[in-house]
Order: sequence, then C-alpha cells, then structure tokens
Amino acid sequence: MGNLIDLLKPKYEPVAIYRSKEVPEGAEAPMKEHCIVGSMLVPAFNGKTIAASKENVGCAGALNGLGFGGEDEEHRKSLLEIYSSGIEGRPGRLFFCCPETAQKNYADKVPVYGDGTDVVVLQPLTEAEKAGAPVETVVFLVNPLEYSALVTLAGFFREIDDSVVRSMFALACEQIYAMPRQEGESDKPRMVLGMTEFYPRRFIDPDRMTLSMPYNLYKSLDDDCPYSFLKDDRWREAAQSKKCEHC
Repeated sequence: MGNLIDLLKPKYEPVAIYRSKEVPEGAEAPMKEHCIVGSMLVPAFNGKTIAASKENVGCAGALNGLGFGGEDEEHRKSLLEIYSSGIEGRPGRLFFCCPETAQKNYADKVPVYGDGTDVVVLQPLTEAEKAGAPVETVVFLVNPLEYSALVTLAGFFREIDDSVVRSMFALACEQIYAMPRQEGESDKPRMVLGMTEFYPRRFIDPDRMTLSMPYNLYKSLDDDCPYSFLKDDRWREAAQSKKCEHC
C-alpha cells in the first residue's frame, strides 16, 4: 500500500477509476442495481474490480458522470426541468428555482468526457497501481475524521486558494469521476465532496461521504504525508480525547 493508505488507515480502501479498451482480467460486470453507486462503487469498496461499457450501465446519468460521452440532450434538458420546476406528469424536485439556474449552477459546470467506446473500470487502488493501470481519479469513502485528515493534509505543502474541497449539487457518479477529472486539469486541483445526491445514499453507511480527487493530487498527498501530522497518531488521539488542547 501507499504511504497515505498506511498512515490514514481508512476503513475502506480507496477506489481507482480509469478507462480501458478491454475488460481487465477477473473484472465483473455491474450488478443489477440501476445506480452505479450500488452496482459499481460499493462492490469496488468491497474489493472487487467492476468494469462497465456504455451498453451495460443502467443509469442515463452515468453516461455523463463516468465518461461515456454523455446522455441524450433532450433527456438532459428534461432532467434540468425535473430538478427544478418539473414537467407535465412529474413534479419538480426544487433543487433549483428554475431550469435556467439548474443549467448555470450545475450542467454548465460539470464536463462530459469520453465517446462511449471505452470500458470504465472501478478497482481497489492498490490493485490498479500494481497492474500499472492508467488511473484517472481516486475515491475515498470517508467518515468525518478521515475527511478532516485529508482536508488538513491538502494544505500541508501545497499553496492553496480559499478551499481545498469542491462541493456542489451533482450526480454521485459525476462527483467521483467527471468533476475530479476536471480538477486534475487545474494548476491547483481540489478534492470533490460527493454523495450529496439523495437517492444513492441508500447504498452506503449513513455517516460516510465520498471524497474524490484526480490521481495527480492523490500522488502529491501520498508523497507529502510521511512528513505531516499523519506520521503518528496524535491527531487520531486528539479526536478521541475529552480534554481540550486549548484549556
């Protein structure tokens, strides 16, 4: 394992996401659940390698979120209406006040990658690195303490702007692939807080969120962490202590 995994000791090993022209040996197809969180991400956190083509992804949103070239434009437009004021026969969810705001505050900010010809693979990170896979994003399934440690570590060596974490409305699959991949194109990439979409939360522990990042940011944190607070367990002990450090 890498330095960061060894020192952080997360309950769940992080998952690598990458594209491939072929299904890796031993990979499984997604399970029957409609949402990729249940059918791909959770099995990967449980040690399996899951590979999907455009044809065996059940959720249209994943065509955007996992880099399969995007969904049909008319369907996308109708979703923006459903996320706001609604369409005939379907009441709006009121995530946004109107479709125009949904477009500006969500759809315009999340890029679409791929052309639908690649296989998308979710695999435990150590296995992906051992195989030399072209990892693009890394996904942690964090509790509040693990989240706090990663946020703190992100500012240890690097110069940062006002936030090391990007957080906004998006589909869960966009938060683990499209958005962190987009961050990887920045000079100061941020981590992306995910699982803020309501429906997929049923598939994970109620105290968990995803924290995803481009692979280049993960490698930077992995290099930095042996010099940081993570090198011993005082940070972990502080979170469990009843004594205030400032008293």
